[in-house]
Amino acid sequence: MKSTTRVSSRLMLAGRLGVFGIAALAVAVLAGCGASQARPKVRSSIQPDPTSRQTLSYYQAQLAELPLRLRSYDLAGVRSASPVVVRELHVIHDDVRPEILVIDYDNKVHHMWSIDPIHFTLHWKTPIDKRVAFNPLATRNYIVLMDSDGTYQAFDRQAGPRDEFSRLVAKGRYEGDIFPSAHPAANDSHVFVPATNSNSLRGISLASNARGVGSDTWGFPGAGTSQARRFEQISLPPACDRESVVFVNNNNLLYMVDAQSGEYRASPDLERNSRTPPLIHEDIVFCGSDRGQMFAFLKSGEVAFTVPTPGLPYGDIFVEDRWMFVRTLEVYDKEVPTDDGKGKRLRADTRPGLFCAYQYKFIDVPGDRPVITVVDGDPSTPWIADPIWTEPDVGQRVLMKNGDHLYILYEESEVAFGARELSKLKAEGRIVKKEEEMRVISRTMKIVDTKTGKLVRPDWIFNMADFAFIKGSMQEYDRALYLGTLDGYVFRCFASGSGNAGGR
Repeated sequence: MKSTTRVSSRLMLAGRLGVFGIAALAVAVLAGCGASQARPKVRSSIQPDPTSRQTLSYYQAQLAELPLRLRSYDLAGVRSASPVVVRELHVIHDDVRPEILVIDYDNKVHHMWSIDPIHFTLHWKTPIDKRVAFNPLATRNYIVLMDSDGTYQAFDRQAGPRDEFSRLVAKGRYEGDIFPSAHPAANDSHVFVPATNSNSLRGISLASNARGVGSDTWGFPGAGTSQARRFEQISLPPACDRESVVFVNNNNLLYMVDAQSGEYRASPDLERNSRTPPLIHEDIVFCGSDRGQMFAFLKSGEVAFTVPTPGLPYGDIFVEDRWMFVRTLEVYDKEVPTDDGKGKRLRADTRPGLFCAYQYKFIDVPGDRPVITVVDGDPSTPWIADPIWTEPDVGQRVLMKNGDHLYILYEESEVAFGARELSKLKAEGRIVKKEEEMRVISRTMKIVDTKTGKLVRPDWIFNMADFAFIKGSMQEYDRALYLGTLDGYVFRCFASGSGNAGGR
């Protein structure tokens, strides 16, 4: 199979909305125009048979309607009883290449596909031993799947296609019996694993082999160093680029170390616990603190700016085009029973607060580097820098920013399984990630004005119930939304440039 081979029948290039539905969404992504989508009912993310909710004629009609489906899927044949079910969809952009990674379940075997997101051609496909709790980690030469028990599978990322043959090059546990305390991170040369058993960050070099063996593998902090005396467990995922890896420690410090050597660079004090995984964007490190502040640091550890937040920042931070979006928790007094059960007392607790939009700018200083400052959303209160706008925090997630259009996903979930059923599904490997334990009962996307937070048009609310996987890409050459269904239909909706959903 050549690297330009089109994706085969087991992974389709079109989705359940049909030509007209996905075309409407594509138009909205391109120009912000479209109508709400059909079929509000949402299936469980563990639906065993994607064809069970529709008659075969529904899918057979799509086969005739969708020219993007490059090969026929024989729904009336032997595969109709055991269709491919997509379990995960990930979009990777790095210095190697952009790619879509899809993990499926097909005839009792899990596979991982690597697909070119621009041309929708297949790089490779490989069986995998099992699904794992953490997202795939992409280095220059390998894709690593690491589980919460520290075991890993490493797959050849770049060599020529070997259709239907395993690309596995190493598996096991890295030296030191690492047990991750948080989601690992990766750049082109290393995998960075917060290690529970040693309260350290391990920088595992995959430059020369997939087993992490070599002089470039390191651990931080070193035994007996001044950093080791205050170091505690890492409970939030680290962030990294080619030069640096940054991570929050439970001692309230944000550490910055050299990604290649593990050499200490800086450790600014957040003064409180952090609930936001740090983010590196354009050489600035963003992180929140329970002081009720968002910090932006230079990689030297120097503060670029701080901004107060109406609550405690938590969850993933989204930064793009000098805009910063963060969710906050409100602190309130909760009434709880006293220890003897005869009365009540107040206890501080948190609940969802606000989703906040901030804007920052660079001010040129003659003869010196620019100063970064936050734009005040309400000049009538000069004693505080207010957000540009806020809305209630309902767990929304920013997918993409394109010009003045902000694409925000809103989801509502409920507990999907009882304890016995959940245990059975975990034992079968059908539930691996924490989010799979929930059932999505509502999934919508709004396109709002970045400057105001209001809908650009009243009808720019899209029901995304048909898409189990929705990812945004913020690369300049690939500002797009990636949409995937459980039964293997993948779309790419461009926000700039040219092209069509599902590739050329």
